[in-house]
Amino acid sequence: MEFRHPRRVVWLFGGLLIGMQAAFWLLPRADTAPLEKRVLAEPPVWTAASVADGSAFADAERYVADHFPGRAFWVGAQAYLEQAEGRNAVGDIVRGRDGWLFPAPVSGTDTRTLESNLQVLTLFASRQRARVTLMAVPSAGAVVEGRLPRLHPSYPDAALLEETRRLVQGSMEWVDVYDEFRAAEDPEELYYRTDHHWTSEGAYRAYCKLVRAWGGVPAPQERFAVEQVTDFYGTSYAKSGLWMTPPDTMELWGDPKLQVRTEVYDANRPAAVQQDGLFFRAYLQQPDKYAVFLSGNHARVHIETNAPDHRRLLVIKDSYAHALAPFLAEEFREIDLIDLRYFKRETVSEWLREHPADEILFVYGIGSLTEDKSLQWLA
Repeated sequence: MEFRHPRRVVWLFGGLLIGMQAAFWLLPRADTAPLEKRVLAEPPVWTAASVADGSAFADAERYVADHFPGRAFWVGAQAYLEQAEGRNAVGDIVRGRDGWLFPAPVSGTDTRTLESNLQVLTLFASRQRARVTLMAVPSAGAVVEGRLPRLHPSYPDAALLEETRRLVQGSMEWVDVYDEFRAAEDPEELYYRTDHHWTSEGAYRAYCKLVRAWGGVPAPQERFAVEQVTDFYGTSYAKSGLWMTPPDTMELWGDPKLQVRTEVYDANRPAAVQQDGLFFRAYLQQPDKYAVFLSGNHARVHIETNAPDHRRLLVIKDSYAHALAPFLAEEFREIDLIDLRYFKRETVSEWLREHPADEILFVYGIGSLTEDKSLQWLA
């Protein structure tokens, strides 16, 4: 192919390259990417050791990629280009119908991590005097099938949940919401379109099944005041690059008569962050609005209430438990929620010697049980 004005083409591309280089060095640096809901890479540290092992060059590559001028535009352009090429999946996200963005299914072929996690869990349960309960949460793609694209990867949740039930049978209480969620008349109300978590409606239905399994009567839905929060974009949206997807509406369910004190503990903080109530409303003004539930992920969250039942609950969990907490607060005077990804100073068994619980509840998405190796900190 021969250009009629090759000199102009050279000047055009040369000008683009110089302009992008100038923009990279002259534009102010952002610390976060709001659409992607993450912290951007910091400049590499050049030392003899980091150059020798290659880590400095890898850090430099990440830094340039994160701070490339117009990054959000280019990420979105690539995502929509892949859609135009007929690919339903964008990285870890499957684009469904009517604005649904589903996390890709977990692997159902390699169950070694799942089996190892459940072995640790059953051994832990056998050493406890308190009743131990496990609730494994299915993924949105396994429940809201009507919004999946016509061609989509299969979701192995049913088989993984059945394997989980089989491996823990007899060692703890097993509460399964999969069949109930699948049979619901409105499964779209149970999960967010742009996030992998269940909604407050989904968490409430899981709470009802959990309390009935414990032999109790769940708080009626009429007890809760429901506050709607618009313009919520979740983790699936952040990973997809499909920036034109419409937002979700988040609901906060709170009991006006329930008095709650919440304390958040982290290893890198000298003292707990304390507040009245369960909802950290400052996050509603930030990109990650889901952190309104319990201030996001932390090593431990302690909740004290004026519930009539004086029992103490320990919840060992991933972030699915955050939207469940307002409902559990109806049942217990004290609740501790531990996230093993951040709880590293001692094992849970050691912590329980100082802080015994009347009930112990595991709440994990099936993806966490299948892939997360932090359950080893139970021992």
